[in-house]
Amino acid sequence: MSKPVLLSPPNRTALWSSLALSKAQLAELCGLTTRQISHWTLRGYIKTAGPHPDRYNGDAIDLCVLIKQGLTNGLSLRQAVAQAHGFINEERSQRPAISGIEPAMLSDIRSQLENADESLRSVLAVVRPLVPRERARARSANGEDNHEAAR
Repeated sequence: MSKPVLLSPPNRTALWSSLALSKAQLAELCGLTTRQISHWTLRGYIKTAGPHPDRYNGDAIDLCVLIKQGLTNGLSLRQAVAQAHGFINEERSQRPAISGIEPAMLSDIRSQLENADESLRSVLAVVRPLVPRERARARSANGEDNHEAAR
């Protein structure tokens, strides 16, 4: 009997942002024409994928699908674009930003933070007894001890 493999879910956020679809691929996937994609890109309604001026990532897919829904439901292009952006912004505001981090990576981050916390506590345990002496030296250097001695 083989040992079960522990799988972790794919990092969909990273995958979605790393897509690099051509104009024709984006149009085909979203049920649009390449002319619509070109027009929407020129107008700034959808953006190309960062370093690839002729490629589109998953964000463009989301926008194209939502804009098309708006157009199908009778909105003007500008209204459809505005509603698509509003929908995406609302969805992002309700989703925790940390959701894009893989669970295995979150576990590693937690472990590293716990180790750092333990190390910090060890250093503080050594430094704390030294703090009063440091403050006394600072007061002496500033002449504050002379005032206390005169009292």
